[in-house]
Amino acid sequence: MGKRGLIIYDTIYSSTIEVSFWLKALIGEDQHVDVKHQNQVLSIMPYDYIIIGSFTRMEKPSKKTLAFIKKNKDVLAQKQVAYFLTCGDTDETMVLKVPGQKAHLIGGRNYLIDTIEKYPQIKPVAIAGLGGRQVMPSLGRFDSFTIFLVGKLAKEGQPWAGLDIWESLVPERVEVFANEIRERILDLPPREDQEKLRGYWTSLQPGNVKDANRVKYTPKKANEQSSTAKIFFHRSRIKSNLEGAKALIKEWASSCDIDLREITVSAFNTYYHALKKYDGKELTIHVVASDMSDDPGNIHIAFRCWDKPAARNGAEEDINKAEELLWADGRRVE
Repeated sequence: MGKRGLIIYDTIYSSTIEVSFWLKALIGEDQHVDVKHQNQVLSIMPYDYIIIGSFTRMEKPSKKTLAFIKKNKDVLAQKQVAYFLTCGDTDETMVLKVPGQKAHLIGGRNYLIDTIEKYPQIKPVAIAGLGGRQVMPSLGRFDSFTIFLVGKLAKEGQPWAGLDIWESLVPERVEVFANEIRERILDLPPREDQEKLRGYWTSLQPGNVKDANRVKYTPKKANEQSSTAKIFFHRSRIKSNLEGAKALIKEWASSCDIDLREITVSAFNTYYHALKKYDGKELTIHVVASDMSDDPGNIHIAFRCWDKPAARNGAEEDINKAEELLWADGRRVE
């Protein structure tokens, strides 16, 4: 008998359960993979590997998921484990700045970093932040209020505005995650027929009941620039690996006399504060380089300055210099 797997999920609005059965199909119908809600699981001892899936609440997995990990941490430490989340934004270069709090990474796999650090004895072989689905009329009061607050804080637009259904899930990320399970746990080759299984997610539900032309999912632009009263923002996509991108960012900081400080470092991204005095006032440029799982061979880099336009002219010039360096030698990818 081959390895026995368990996909355990927690869900509110059913996105996570849809992804769980999609993953089961991608891993292979010839494989022994049970799919269970947490309430159905009495013991994880019979399984060789455990895939733990959850919706995201307050930038973390659900309370029940965290309680499950805590309760079973010693057994999980002896198993092969993988984590995935359904969530809102999947852009792992995202930084959230809330008044009175430190700016911090959000989006995708960033929501799993605290859990991984809290239980270092569990060493996941794969993690994924997949995105999800928000059906606005069906959201509970708490979630509706949370989206309202996030909208107020959003400085780079609200992709859900005007939609009854907003989707952020990236199908390729689900497929990459399933192939990581196949290769790293089951020693199987990656599937090459993934697209035929996207029906597990895709539906005919409209993005807006009154406007059939509104689409549920619009990917972010790989290269984007924005200058508003709230933010000066650049996003780039370059041909590189994470270490190469970090070397370019350090070269830029050195050439512009910028004090570059690592704030958060993970296996898939690095978040910097780039500090420099402009007209006697020290400003912070928030810089993130991320290796997106669905875009192999490329790195996504974002620069953000939240200071008022009159104060950030020098920072804007330095960010433009960074783009010139990153895009040199044919590295820019459209």
